Amino acid sequence: MTPIRRLTAAVVAGMLSFSLVSGYVPAAAAAEHDGGCGGLELCLFYNSGQRGASHDFRYKVTDFGPYAFLGAGAGAGQSVKNRAASAWNLDGYFTARIYFNSGYAGPADDVTPLTKRNLGDTYNDNASFNWCHRSPLVCG
Repeated sequence: MTPIRRLTAAVVAGMLSFSLVSGYVPAAAAAEHDGGCGGLELCLFYNSGQRGASHDFRYKVTDFGPYAFLGAGAGAGQSVKNRAASAWNLDGYFTARIYFNSGYAGPADDVTPLTKRNLGDTYNDNASFNWCHRSPLVCG
């Protein structure tokens, strides 16, 4: 192996090791609605404890009806609407507010930046979500 190929192989191996250890996902690999939970996204899960199939959202959603849980596991292929049990907010600044009704209305659960939680007021009864910021929270 030539010195250039050895160096290239070492750099690629180092980047792969960094990705696996840190959980970093390159921007090109992270996309909304791909089933992978990446930075700046809200991930909803079919089961409590961030288990089962998931769906990832980067932008606010007025109605979960058109979206289905992705990947393997319980809930795969089922509509996200009224079936999410837990969430993971991968945004470091905005709070994700998950609403009982479509159109950002009704009781809601807040998932603060970079946290995971089981849903309470919207457990298996969720229809929309919006990003919120500041204190008190301002959504929209």
